[in-house]
Amino acid sequence: MPKAREERRPPITPQLAVRVAVLGGLAFVVFGVVFFRLWFLQVLSGEDYVSQARENRVRKVRIEAPRGDIVDRHGRPLVKTRVAPVVQIVPSSLPESVLAQADQFRKVRGEAEKARLAAADQLRSVEREIRERRRRGATKTQRRERRRLAHAARRARPVPVPPPPADATELRRIYRHLGRVIDVRPRTIHERVVEGVAETPYSNVTIRTAVDRAAFNYLRERSEQFPGVEVEKQYLRDYPFDKLGAQLFGTLREISPDELEMERYRGVDQGTRIGAEGIEKSYDEYLRGTDGFTKIVINALGSRDDRRRTSRKEPRQGQRLRLTLDLDLQRAANGALARAVAEAAENGAKAGAYVALDPTNGEILALGSYPSFNANEFAKPISQQRYDELSAEENGAPLFNRAIAATYPTGSTFKPVTAMAALEEGIITPSSTIYDDGTFELGDRVLRNAEGAVNGSLALPRAVTVSSDVFFYELGLQMHGRGPVLQEWARRLGLGRKTGIDIPGEFEGLIPDAEWRNKGYEDYVRCTDKANLTHGTTAALYECGGIERPWSAGDNVNLAVGQGDLQATPLQLATAYATIVNGGKVVRPHLGKQIEDGGGRLVEELRMPARRRVDFEPGHREAIMAGLHGAATAADGTSSDVFADFPYRNVLYGKTGTAERQPNPDQSWYAAYVDHPTKPIVVVTTIERGGWGAETAAPAARLILNEWFDLRNREFRAGTDQSN
Repeated sequence: MPKAREERRPPITPQLAVRVAVLGGLAFVVFGVVFFRLWFLQVLSGEDYVSQARENRVRKVRIEAPRGDIVDRHGRPLVKTRVAPVVQIVPSSLPESVLAQADQFRKVRGEAEKARLAAADQLRSVEREIRERRRRGATKTQRRERRRLAHAARRARPVPVPPPPADATELRRIYRHLGRVIDVRPRTIHERVVEGVAETPYSNVTIRTAVDRAAFNYLRERSEQFPGVEVEKQYLRDYPFDKLGAQLFGTLREISPDELEMERYRGVDQGTRIGAEGIEKSYDEYLRGTDGFTKIVINALGSRDDRRRTSRKEPRQGQRLRLTLDLDLQRAANGALARAVAEAAENGAKAGAYVALDPTNGEILALGSYPSFNANEFAKPISQQRYDELSAEENGAPLFNRAIAATYPTGSTFKPVTAMAALEEGIITPSSTIYDDGTFELGDRVLRNAEGAVNGSLALPRAVTVSSDVFFYELGLQMHGRGPVLQEWARRLGLGRKTGIDIPGEFEGLIPDAEWRNKGYEDYVRCTDKANLTHGTTAALYECGGIERPWSAGDNVNLAVGQGDLQATPLQLATAYATIVNGGKVVRPHLGKQIEDGGGRLVEELRMPARRRVDFEPGHREAIMAGLHGAATAADGTSSDVFADFPYRNVLYGKTGTAERQPNPDQSWYAAYVDHPTKPIVVVTTIERGGWGAETAAPAARLILNEWFDLRNREFRAGTDQSN
């Protein structure tokens, strides 16, 4: 008999029952999580999401903060800020063909500058060769090549901006329309666009600043007719004294994407303008203010709804920077250089530099380069042509800060350095004598004092006073046998290395030694052999440089009188003199004095400790100082007639220098120190092609000192001494 149906059903095993229970529990838990999550979103967080939805209709618009002012040591404004309406074009709105033009323009302009720099290098090599064979004189070929290279080195080949691409019809229309509104030619607009994008591809290109109110409002109200064009009010730098200190202040530019990743710019937004050069760059963190913002409401059509009330956070201006500069002294120094250059115009003089500093702490009282330029030109768009004019050597390269970046042989102003090295190394004592008969024989060469002077038996102080070349030639020769002791002392005192001034762009110069020249000569030989060129030929000179022989005793002899391959900046020379006169403290020259709030109240004092200390015997310093005092005040001192009636002659020290820069006319140098109890000062001046040190550089230094000590004498008194 068959079994009943219910008896055929398999029983539910305990394992199956457990599984069913577990799955049921999991389903209940998942349902609970979903339920409570929905309850949380709708009940507890509903208001938050409503608020965020409102915020999606609100945008923040950055309000640029004005930068802090820059004032002189007495609080007189040197750099201020003004508001101006500007018109800009956004690079991302430009056609690809225009961006390609800008990229090509940047490459071609770079190649032109590279060619100019190559010509400048070849020119230096030719001039070194002419200098080293001066007894035979330059050949006709060398003179011709030098003229060609000098012309090529003065200015890079002009690179024209191509017209707008043929396919950029809409852009051409915008150019024409915009040009009529702001009174700028369409061609000029395109040139500024290409040059601006080539310079900083990530920044808006400013087409015009200080547009009138009617044009500004027209563009704001009809923005849809000018896609890619932005109009806004922007803070611009204003320089009340135009050319004074122009090479020191620097310029501004928009921060780059790479800089946004840097620690020093943490918290800075894209579009912020930062210091690009000079003081603006060094003290950017203080001068740059804190941007504000305004919140605007965007309606459903994507337009700004000005009927809705919004919040606003006001920007905060940057802090004020007080410099160590003295405005009156800076003005007097610039005028003194202008007069000195004019005095040497028949030599082709165009340029020079000056430094005035406090030797006790390194505060720079005046520093500059002549010729200068109107700094206000860079507060608005500047054409490539104008920039090239300001950079061209034929115009004196006004943008070039010769005080910190130009390196030259310093002539006899180097002799106190040689004296200190010889004394400290035991070559001589302050009372040791050397007989100066007017000539110095070195192998088959015969070197002479300037103008064939014969000075007889000399100890060190007297040798400095009359600037005896023969005396220092002998010291250079004796130190040659001791190794690079002269070079080491020059570097200790501050030459051949950066001074650490608080603005960028400083050059370290060169103290030539055997290691440097021998390596250069080895490279030259290797290069000529590889190129299969004959040593000493013009082709080898251009291809491999101008170090065509190894180091010799004559190089040390030349260095001892500040000639040869020595390269020093005016600021380095001033630092070296400060080290000697203050007893061995190597000060750090600096322009920043203190940070203040907008009302002039002290926020932070900028302390610049000495870089190091140089130990030397006090008696050795006294011997050098005695020689410098005699050079400025003794009857036969090299600059005594320049300072004949100077009221502080009893604490005046000075040294002339005449640097040979064949085939160019000589360069004029002067270094002065006044040991005033409350206003000590070191002044260094140099005039390219200025002739003898007493002719132009010393009178310029006298005018600077007249201003510092409130003397009314404005006479340019050229000296008659003709010594190196």
